[in-house]
Parts: sequence; structure tokens; C-alpha cells
Amino acid sequence: MTDSERTLDLRVHLLDRQIIDCDGVPVGVVDDVEFDMSPGGQTPRVVALLTGRALLDRLVAQTPDTTALESIPAEAIADVGVTVELTGSGEDLLSNWPERWFRDQIVSRIPGSGGRR
Repeated sequence: MTDSERTLDLRVHLLDRQIIDCDGVPVGVVDDVEFDMSPGGQTPRVVALLTGRALLDRLVAQTPDTTALESIPAEAIADVGVTVELTGSGEDLLSNWPERWFRDQIVSRIPGSGGRR
């Protein structure tokens, strides 16, 4: 069994784990997982991780809208450990724009944040 084929307990190893891009920048959390259910009783395989605003929906007691979640293909996952590490940059993820906006417009203006003035 290779590392890419290891068995994971989704509730322990994936759901609600922070997703980090190749630059070490947090880009979101794993909100859901998409599977490939092959016929013939084979073990289901993870096709993609879904991230987005599901946590916000849960906090306001709404059912998460799966169409609002962004799909990160399994091929883009470099490692699963304490965090889920991606092979590429997270700047291209649409679900990351609120965090980027907050970082650039609010946090960077706080003295001592190391941001631009």
C-alpha cells in the first residue's frame, strides 16, 4: 500500500482539518469529502476535498449549501497530517477571498501586524 492509498478515518484525519497551501498559508478547512464509489464492493476513494463557508452555515443553524463549497481535487493534496497540505498555491481558491480581503484591508493596518501601511 502506497502513501496515496492509505486508509484514513475521515472524522479523525480529514474533516475540520486546516488546509495549508505550498507556501504554508492557511486557505480553509475541510468541510466535506467527495468520493468515487466504484461498483463491485471496492473501497471508496477520495476524489476531492470540499471547502467553503459550511462552518458559517452551521453556526447560524442552516443546512450547508454544497453548491457553495469549492472542490480541491485529490491530486492537489501533498500530505495529510495535523494539517492537509496542498501541492499548489491557495491564492486561486475562490473560497479564500474573504480571508484575503480581511488580511489585506483590516489586519495589515494594525500596528505590529507586519503588514503594509
